[in-house]
Amino acid sequence: MALILAFGGDQSPQIPKARQDYASVIKDSQERRAKVEREWRRMLEAYNAPPSKPDLHPITSAPRSLAEAAGKIDMTAKRPEQDSDLRAAVKQFIDRWRDLLIADPDSVSLISVADAGETRRLIFKQANYPFPVAGSFGEMIFVVSREGRLLQLEDRFIPVVEAPTRPEFQREAARKKVIGRSFAYRDAAGREQREQIAGEDEVTIKQLVILPLEKGDQIEVRLAWEIVAGRALSWTVYIDAITGEELGVTQNFQT
Repeated sequence: MALILAFGGDQSPQIPKARQDYASVIKDSQERRAKVEREWRRMLEAYNAPPSKPDLHPITSAPRSLAEAAGKIDMTAKRPEQDSDLRAAVKQFIDRWRDLLIADPDSVSLISVADAGETRRLIFKQANYPFPVAGSFGEMIFVVSREGRLLQLEDRFIPVVEAPTRPEFQREAARKKVIGRSFAYRDAAGREQREQIAGEDEVTIKQLVILPLEKGDQIEVRLAWEIVAGRALSWTVYIDAITGEELGVTQNFQT
């Protein structure tokens, strides 16, 4: 589900500007983009793949897709005999092309491998921040053929910037902010419905996270409480762990 940023409608007290501006900011870097483009060319040459232009995310310059290079990169010297060989090949690829992927190989965690017949889908999480990276960033997805060819690549890692390590807006204050909150959704017939969070037993504080928020031509990196609100119907709510403002909501079900 997409992360919906929350703007307006918050009746909480005004937050001092100094606290609003605590977040570190990632901006587009010509130096970073030039390095990634150089590494892209080196990678294609290393695998004898035809020259092509990289498809890069804005701001981070991380690869958004393989574009014309899809299926042209064979990561293994011989056909892998088992899935562990494929996983090892992908890890070696990340290590070798760390500057292209904006990845620290020692801080990359494999969280899932999905079998889709002749392909495998591997998802890695970024783990070089003090807390998990949440929202639409912090994941890198590989789709690899059983022969070891790289078919798809999307890299949503972000560069490391300074981030708080302790909350100032505490856990129970974040919980109380969600109690009484109502969420709008559409039922199977397309009619708008609303669900209100009535009590503490409907609110679960999961963890502190690093929440990157893309705003215009930059990414703000914030410390947030990740909270699940609701039971049968639930939403993930992000509350800034420094300022207490609501940063975004994700609906956890489909209608």
